[in-house]
Amino acid sequence: MIDSKKYMTTICILLGILIVSVVTINIFISSLTGIFTIFIDMIAAIISLSIIFSILITNKVIKDKKVNVLGMKINFKIVSLLFPIITFVADSVGISKNEIRKVYVKLNNKYIYSNKYNIKNEEILILIPHCVQKNSCKLKVTTNIETCAKCGLCNIGDLVKLKEKTNVNIFVATGGTLARKIIIDNKPKAIIAVACERDLTAGVQDVRKIPVLGVFNKRPNGPCVDTSIDVKEIEEAIKFFTSN
Repeated sequence: MIDSKKYMTTICILLGILIVSVVTINIFISSLTGIFTIFIDMIAAIISLSIIFSILITNKVIKDKKVNVLGMKINFKIVSLLFPIITFVADSVGISKNEIRKVYVKLNNKYIYSNKYNIKNEEILILIPHCVQKNSCKLKVTTNIETCAKCGLCNIGDLVKLKEKTNVNIFVATGGTLARKIIIDNKPKAIIAVACERDLTAGVQDVRKIPVLGVFNKRPNGPCVDTSIDVKEIEEAIKFFTSN
């Protein structure tokens, strides 16, 4: 569940800080040349208008209202550029960074879904975190998920069946470094990544030239322990990449 109010609050605080900063700067540099003052004001105006534009588009996306592809693309670039500042402001006022990350991943997914792809199943790479596997399981599937015994205690067995059914590539990544290596070695044309808010955000930002759809894992036992996946959500993502 995405709490858009926390994200919007953070953005409005950022906009307020920008406006106050510009007013303060104008007061202190009033004795300097007018050209410099105009230059500062122009930059501030552009940033302010970009933030206001982003607020309007993001609000529509979160509420699942129709937004044209160009608008979503521009907005996602704005949010990506300002993301470090947005998370810093959120953290400073006591808003969880994960709430901001959820919005970021949703904006990314909506932008990806607004495009059309015609990708073969074997060109799709699915990355899942190792915490999906039952913690007590003696069979480690980090190198090959097909070693799974399909006992039904975790989603790994479901993913093995999905791999057999669709012929997509599915790998378990124990961290960002291994995930990057898997991507380099397999050279996919599309990625479906399953992870927590932090890892998904980092993954989307890290992979620039390949479309990445993010799927949040479920954490009934807390982070990094016996997490689960909505396999149907992954199937829908596969159909999207291959059906156009």
